[in-house]
Amino acid sequence: MLDFLRKRKRSWIIIALLGIIVVTFIAFYGGSKYQNQGSPDVAEVNGDIISQREFAVQYQRALSRYRELLKGSLTPEMLKNLNIKGTLLEELIQKKLALQEARTLGLTATDEELWNSLAQIPEFQVAGRPNKERYLQLLRANGLTPGEFEEEQREQLTIQRLYSVIADTVHVTEAEVRDRYRVEQEKINLNFIRLPLSNFIPEVKLTEDEIKKFYDRNKDSLKEPLKIQVEYLSYPFDQLSSSAQIGDKEIEDYYQVNRESKFHKPKEAKVRYISIRMPPTADAKQKDEARARAHRIVADARAGKDFAQIAKGESDDPSAAKGGDVGWIAQGQLPQPLDKAVFGLAKGEVSNAIETPAGLQIVKVEDTKEEKTQSLKEATPEITRMLKAEKGKREAATAADRDREKALSGSDFNKLAQDRGAAVNVTRWFSNGEVLPEIGPNQEFYKNAFVLAVKDVSPVIEGSSAYYLLRIKERKEPTVPALEAVRRNIENGLRESKAHELLLQKANGFLDQLKKEKDIARLAERNSLKLEETGWFLRNAPQLPKIGELSELKAGGIVLSAQKPVAERIYAQKDAAYILAFKESQGADMERFEREKETLAKQALAESRQRILQKFMEGLKAKAKIQIHAASLQEG
Repeated sequence: MLDFLRKRKRSWIIIALLGIIVVTFIAFYGGSKYQNQGSPDVAEVNGDIISQREFAVQYQRALSRYRELLKGSLTPEMLKNLNIKGTLLEELIQKKLALQEARTLGLTATDEELWNSLAQIPEFQVAGRPNKERYLQLLRANGLTPGEFEEEQREQLTIQRLYSVIADTVHVTEAEVRDRYRVEQEKINLNFIRLPLSNFIPEVKLTEDEIKKFYDRNKDSLKEPLKIQVEYLSYPFDQLSSSAQIGDKEIEDYYQVNRESKFHKPKEAKVRYISIRMPPTADAKQKDEARARAHRIVADARAGKDFAQIAKGESDDPSAAKGGDVGWIAQGQLPQPLDKAVFGLAKGEVSNAIETPAGLQIVKVEDTKEEKTQSLKEATPEITRMLKAEKGKREAATAADRDREKALSGSDFNKLAQDRGAAVNVTRWFSNGEVLPEIGPNQEFYKNAFVLAVKDVSPVIEGSSAYYLLRIKERKEPTVPALEAVRRNIENGLRESKAHELLLQKANGFLDQLKKEKDIARLAERNSLKLEETGWFLRNAPQLPKIGELSELKAGGIVLSAQKPVAERIYAQKDAAYILAFKESQGADMERFEREKETLAKQALAESRQRILQKFMEGLKAKAKIQIHAASLQEG
């Protein structure tokens, strides 16, 4: 699940390349409540501030997206592993750098471009036309001034202009695409000899002096950290929610208040699209060429040609690699005229070319889901569960607060637990950084545990399913264990290290022989070694068949050939070393290249543009003065 989510996280650079500004107005700007004027700024980028308010609003928006995507199954552990705050900070830093560079180059969006953009935002329209009163009404409702909102829109357009200028400088020739295809599509088969580490471990002999010297030199790294044992009282939400009584009036009131926001699902469409870029500076000829290309694509798609394959070859967007697939989109998420076009299509239909500020968009709707509002009867079980959970949580908080007051007045944890018909929980010994399975990744729990003195009572701590009161039962200060306590670990580590040295020494000796003789089969036979072959694979494959991943391989993959049949070095994994030699190759299918060279050229161009944009941002960041206030990013 986390791998899927990380793949779905798209940086703002790639979103800028999409060229479609998806304005989710209320979700983005309805966050003024997160402003904290007393908090320090999050970061400074060449003197420009990233404020707490800016960071908090965008963090809440990102959080809401993940919660919506996972439909309530986002756990604290998943949230921690996703590192949303770290990713968001990096995106905001890059945004500041891009804006600074765009302004230096004189690429700031003009007033005319700004007003044209605002006129296309559906939230500001009445009967399909821009309406000033509607615009000002929405701004006031969300605590924004026109200047604040318009500045944000101008920044988006400015970034879009900067990246259009950079992307337009990138070109690839047919010869470059041909050479790349020839290398990437060539298949090779290797001979290899595997030397297992386990064969060398029995040869290692350790002395008592070596063991003692290692122990004396590494006492600091062998030191056991501070460990504590905690006793705590738990106030589970579900125990108190199960007995909560919910009346029909409460259910109906909740339904009426939340009918549109929680129980109405707008119409959805599963969409693929093709984007044809038109730079803001495009002249009439360039625009005519883009329109002609778009009309040809529409005709091909409607004639039955596979839309995903067309997208891979024709789309100027990074989504081309996935056949233009952008998944399910809810009605109202896209700006006009895209939204109107998408939701005017039936399942399987392809749109005309839709002109947007970023260029021409061609959309295919692969499937649809009709809008639906749950009835009160249908929603009642879910509402009852939510209201019971809310009441249970409130009652758990009240009980925890009451017990804490008693504990501060001298009441014993055992007595407090007995009064509630519960038991005092006692953790195992644990050190800072460890996660207790029964508590989970609750940072407040561990933070309090390691700052409390013995017998002190913590504040009430909220967890994902319970409140907690805790105190330290015992502490074990950091100590260096006796040699005998760690002897086995030291011996195993030394033995493996020495065996690895013997393995590499032996393997390099075999490799020297092979470089002289150039015959790996003879080398294997003479030394009673098993000779194997990988079977066919592409040169740039991330893993070698029968071997797996070799970290020492360069990004370009295997460079062995008939002219250079023997590897220059030994390749090692944790438990083995490999001697590699070329056996045979199969040339790339150049007839296929001729058939698909236009598609391949467009893919190569899109990848080259993405690389140059990434390098551009890395260059800006390398020479920037960036100060991050880490304390302001700590979890609350």
